[in-house]
Amino acid sequence: MDHLYPHLLTPLKLRHRELSSRIVFGPHTVNMSHEGLPGERHFGYYRERAKGGAAMIVVEPVPAHRTGVLIRGNFLAESDEVIPHFLRITDECHKYGTTMIHQIYHVGGHGDQDNSWEPYWSPSGVPSMIDPWGSHAINEDEIEELIQAFTKAALRDQAAGFDGVEIFAAYNCLIDQFWSPITNKRTDRWGGTLENRARFAVEVLSRIRAQAGEDFIIGLTVTGAEPVPGGLTIEDKQEILRYLDGQGLMDYISCSTGSYLHDSSKIVPSFQFGMKLGVEDAAAYKRVLKNALVTAESRIKTPQNGEEVLAAGG
Repeated sequence: MDHLYPHLLTPLKLRHRELSSRIVFGPHTVNMSHEGLPGERHFGYYRERAKGGAAMIVVEPVPAHRTGVLIRGNFLAESDEVIPHFLRITDECHKYGTTMIHQIYHVGGHGDQDNSWEPYWSPSGVPSMIDPWGSHAINEDEIEELIQAFTKAALRDQAAGFDGVEIFAAYNCLIDQFWSPITNKRTDRWGGTLENRARFAVEVLSRIRAQAGEDFIIGLTVTGAEPVPGGLTIEDKQEILRYLDGQGLMDYISCSTGSYLHDSSKIVPSFQFGMKLGVEDAAAYKRVLKNALVTAESRIKTPQNGEEVLAAGG
């Protein structure tokens, strides 16, 4: 089969791990947790993907902080109780040579307090796209609390046997709410210039690296432009990612599609959208990145799709 998909089945080095191919099983919430803990269904779900040949699995997201929970089916935020349950999954999947990554997110202002029972925190208290009550504009102490929460979540994942984490900066959630002038109206050191708007991401990524060590993989989930007045263009996003990449803050980016701000239908795109939906944005980012690898997702549904993408410039 190697001769059918020579690019797709080529091994790839990712920090301390060698992936057996370019096939990544990406993160998606399956709502199978029981009281916030991964159980037998999660164990079987990810084991079968590892057995099936996924070179890397990115396990569905865990909230970094209690104020960032999007749905009740999420894993417990800020709890060491998840560690032995995840360790059972990572140990099993490692038997098949699969690299195991865990996505960490905070939904920022776009949440539903009926699901989290907490006020939503955002850079500037912008209205939520989901909850009519809106969000709370965070202060300096709360920003520090969130940075520490992301770092602790990554260390918790490391203790649970994950090879790395993927930090969520997509869908106009917390991290890219800091990036966007639509959702970041701050006039302090966290807003205004590119360096200030990127500061939260820099702090999160650099602290994880400092505390988790050099062998730990750090990825970053991103999306494309914000096609609304005043939103980030693809060139703006390129500049932000170039800035982060220049500091060597992430090992790879994963380019997804859609946003709670302007087009949620592309988050889980149906057949109405064409194939290889995220590839154009991924290619744009790849052109400006010197260090980080790039993965593309969103309706890359067949081995042939993947081979075509890689052959064209992967």
